[in-house]
Amino acid sequence: MKRSVVGLIYLIQGMQQAGLPVIERLQEIGIDFESLDPEATLHTETETQILSYIAHGVEPEVGLSIGQHYALSGYGPLLMCLMTANTVKDAILIGIKYQQLTYLTGELKLQIQDQRIGLIYIPRDIHQQIGLFRAHAEISGTYKFLRDIYMMMGLSISNLTVDLPFDVPKIGEKYNDFIHYYGRDLHFGAPYAAFWSERHVLDLKLAAADPITHQVYIKQCEQRIKELQHTDEATRLVQTIEDYLMLQSVHIPSLKELAAMTNLPERTIRHHLQQLQTSFKDIREQVLKKKALHLLGESKYSIEMIAERLGYSETAGFNHAFKRWYGMSPKQYQREHLSNVDDSQK
Repeated sequence: MKRSVVGLIYLIQGMQQAGLPVIERLQEIGIDFESLDPEATLHTETETQILSYIAHGVEPEVGLSIGQHYALSGYGPLLMCLMTANTVKDAILIGIKYQQLTYLTGELKLQIQDQRIGLIYIPRDIHQQIGLFRAHAEISGTYKFLRDIYMMMGLSISNLTVDLPFDVPKIGEKYNDFIHYYGRDLHFGAPYAAFWSERHVLDLKLAAADPITHQVYIKQCEQRIKELQHTDEATRLVQTIEDYLMLQSVHIPSLKELAAMTNLPERTIRHHLQQLQTSFKDIREQVLKKKALHLLGESKYSIEMIAERLGYSETAGFNHAFKRWYGMSPKQYQREHLSNVDDSQK
């Protein structure tokens, strides 16, 4: 299962704001934060490998402050889909249906009781350090999302009761941080995270409700889900390498950096790839080919800019490689591609 890299970007930004040496740790595994491509996708397992490396040894409670850096804008079409829904209940059900488009790795559910409703969040791997760290961040981010939505609707977040699947912090200062953020109606030791509100909230009409626009964004969400669920027949290792190399718009990591990220010796990676009748070099070239076509489809990039973004020191080197790949020069491809796009729009 794949998901957008935006969730990882938010985590990295939050860790940076918390004063953690995350940028340096990313560089150790060949990732330049400034060149991360927001349009990239990666398997959840690859994301976990990266997170396990950069967050190793970090206290899980740090996730409380990190989750506060998630932003509504990161939801793209999903946010517009939620905002144009008819009622709060409709919006919640849509969020649950398309939760793969969020930064969350756990499971969202809606629980309806006699007089109240609860948005339930069940985190994954909470008994492991990395899973607990991510749970703190994702639950904190979910609360921020709800708070932002409540403000947009003119509702009071103070009416929310919050349950957390964590032990009560032993240090008083940390306990106060939780109270300051979530409010005093906060309960630790729950089996999962839950945000409880009065049941009548479900029937509230959304100010931006628009059935026609809503269907447009529903289709966009459906299309995005199909793209994320699509996987080829490649093995997990090959998919991990492809995701890792596609992650950045400029820097292409080395095999040594890949080995550090996966915690596998270079020799072991070479051996596994050899058994699959491929190599790191071959996968790297396939990734460069995909990136080249993607960038050439964007009219804002010149051939010189694309060559630089793909790591070529000279444009001539990129021209030679592209002609070997596709039998034409980058300029010829760009000219034909743009011509086909124009024809399809007539």
